Amino acid sequence: MGKFTQKELYDLLNRPGPLWLVEIDMSETNLTEVNLRGANLTRANLRGSDLSRANLSEADLHGADLEGANLAQANLAGANLTLANLAEADLYGANLEGANLTQANLTGTNLTGTRP
Repeated sequence: MGKFTQKELYDLLNRPGPLWLVEIDMSETNLTEVNLRGANLTRANLRGSDLSRANLSEADLHGADLEGANLAQANLAGANLTLANLAEADLYGANLEGANLTQANLTGTNLTGTRP
């Protein structure tokens, strides 16, 4: 799937939730403060995206590629990050309470100030 225009992305993210975004490619996208609560982002490509202060609570990110993503101060409470690639991601100050990180790749990930 190709890249979204700003209008297409705005339309997509402002639909009634929870959103079904399985295998979507939103790499290198500015998603600062976006509300993706409960969204299904299974195997989504979010590599290098800015998700700082985003609400990803209860989101399904199973197998998602978040390599190099900015998740600083994001809410990932109760999120499923099983098999997610978080290599070199910035999770500074993120809320990980109840998040499932089973077999997630955390190589080089900044976990400073995260809340377990």
